[in-house]
Amino acid sequence: MEENNNIKRLIQLYFGKRFSRSGRILFGRWLRAEDGMKEKTAALQNCWEESVTDVTEETLEDWDGLLRCLQPETVFQQTVLSFQRKLKYAAVIALMLLTGAATFFATDRLKPARHVEMAELFVPYGKSRQVILPDSSRVWVNAGSLLVYPKDFTDAETRTVYLTGEASFAVQKDKEKPFIVKTTYLAVQALGTLFTVVSYPGDSCTSAILEKGSIKVDVRSDEHQSEILKPNEQLIYSHTAHTVTVQPVDASLYRLKRSGYLIYENVPFSLLMSSLERRFNVTIHYNSQKYAGESYNVKFAPHETLEDVLNVLHQLVGIHYKIKENVVFIN
Repeated sequence: MEENNNIKRLIQLYFGKRFSRSGRILFGRWLRAEDGMKEKTAALQNCWEESVTDVTEETLEDWDGLLRCLQPETVFQQTVLSFQRKLKYAAVIALMLLTGAATFFATDRLKPARHVEMAELFVPYGKSRQVILPDSSRVWVNAGSLLVYPKDFTDAETRTVYLTGEASFAVQKDKEKPFIVKTTYLAVQALGTLFTVVSYPGDSCTSAILEKGSIKVDVRSDEHQSEILKPNEQLIYSHTAHTVTVQPVDASLYRLKRSGYLIYENVPFSLLMSSLERRFNVTIHYNSQKYAGESYNVKFAPHETLEDVLNVLHQLVGIHYKIKENVVFIN
């Protein structure tokens, strides 16, 4: 049941335009994967039933073309859809076209030259997960994040994974196959190291933090030279200013974060609230202008509840709040 809810939420997030271009590409890979196909199909049908969309012969042609992209040829030839079923899913394709999904099927620059079976891990709000990759590298994936990776690195030249959200990586050494984490704006390469990448949709920046070893960080727009980070350094790329900043940081704090701590150092109120929304699976309403321009430093233990956190913020910042089910109102 939880897995079905995760699939529904991921598809709802997509149609709600919550993903960046890279996120849409990752969504496309996840949608094409065979795992959970029955549940994905049911969720897409539910999207159609809740929408009002006109279906034309041109839409049906788009549907047939999309099937050829989604499935291997042998599978497509064995798939026989009734005209009525085509109508239903063609409506979903129309929704995808309206939300820009056609771009990642037509221009997926991340698509490998050969077929690679991909696995995906979507972590909903209020959760965190650990996963062991095929090369025995360990990944801690934070709430509201999507990680897509090959099920087998054997024949690949690199060990490339794709991230939307936040994750920490403990990478196994393999000099012949560099380990690369790709996000919308950054490509982070490591040979054997421990680091964190933060790349949430909607955030104003993407960052990479190094705890051990060495990583090379490239801005994917090729506007900047590669940066080599040393332990206890953080690279921040601004999405709006297109600037790169490297600064010292206490990387040991990220070890505590993997243990469940919430740690904020010089973060704006908006990022603090976004993080709490992901951690506690709530929606927080507040006056963004009232708290603009201020930075906050605070730490919360793993056992502290949402109300504990808000009480601390009340004492430190002076906020007044009201909780109604899974919605928080801050005055």
